[in-house]
Amino acid sequence: MTDVAPGKEFVFKMPEGSVVGRARNLDELIQLVKTAPLPAVLYHAKGNHFAPWLDMIGRKQTSKRLSGLVINDKTVRVALLRALRS
Repeated sequence: MTDVAPGKEFVFKMPEGSVVGRARNLDELIQLVKTAPLPAVLYHAKGNHFAPWLDMIGRKQTSKRLSGLVINDKTVRVALLRALRS
């Protein structure tokens, strides 16, 4: 899997702005969805922050799958991982 250019990483942040991780490719994004603190995952999922980055890296179908997700605090990780992996 090809990494994005420096400065184009997905920056995983907490709602107040502190950085908890960076993803250079889809595999790293999947790992962060699994391991990042739940408030960070919810912040990005509810803000629809994943789709533009996925579009930028050429994963338009994956981006479209995310746009139809219903975000639930308890199942957000499972729903995101299914969409990102399929």
